[in-house]
Amino acid sequence: MKEPLALRILSRLSSWFPVLLLASLAMLTYWLDAQVQRGGRGPGAPAKDPDYYVEDFAATRFGKDGSVIQQLAAKKLTHYPEGIPTEVIAPQLVNTQPGAAPMHVRADTGILSPDNENVYLQGNVVGVRDAIAGHSKLTITTEYLHITPKNEQAETNKRVTIVDDNGTHTGGSLQADNKARVIRLRNGVTGEIVAHPK
Repeated sequence: MKEPLALRILSRLSSWFPVLLLASLAMLTYWLDAQVQRGGRGPGAPAKDPDYYVEDFAATRFGKDGSVIQQLAAKKLTHYPEGIPTEVIAPQLVNTQPGAAPMHVRADTGILSPDNENVYLQGNVVGVRDAIAGHSKLTITTEYLHITPKNEQAETNKRVTIVDDNGTHTGGSLQADNKARVIRLRNGVTGEIVAHPK
C-alpha cells in the first residue's frame, strides 16, 4: 500500500531536520559574533563612539624639579574608549627640556596613541626651534609629522622644508632628534645656502 503524501513529506522533513538545525545555529552564531564585534550597535551606527570631549585644554608634563618640560594644548580633544587613538583639533606641542632649545609645533589636526607615547600631526604642520647660543632659529614645515615627545624625536615621509639663518632646504623625508641636535633630510634634497659676510 502506498504511503500517504503527508507521511512522506514528514519523513523527508525529519531526515533534513538536523541539517536545518545546524544551519540555523551557524547563522545565529555569525549574527551574535557580528553584534559583539560592533559592540551591539545597530545598522548604520558609527564604528566608534567617543566617551568624552574636552575643549580648549592643555596637558602639562613636569620635570623632577617642578618645571614645565612639555605641554600639549588643543582647541578640542575627542577621547575614545578601548584603546582607540585620541583625536585633537588645532594641536600645539611645546617642548622646553632643560639644556635644549625650546620647540613649538602646531598643526590642523592630530592623533594621540592610546599610551600617549606617539603624536601624529597632519595638515599645515609647523615646527619652530628657538634660537640658542650657537644655533639660529629653525622652522620646519610639512603636511605630516610623527613625534615621540619623551624621546624628543620627530620624523616624516612627506615633503618638508627647513629654514634657518643659513638658508632654505627641502627634502622628501626628515628625521630629527632634539636631544642630539641632529636633523637628517633625505630623498631629493635641494637647498639654498645664504652667504654670511665675514
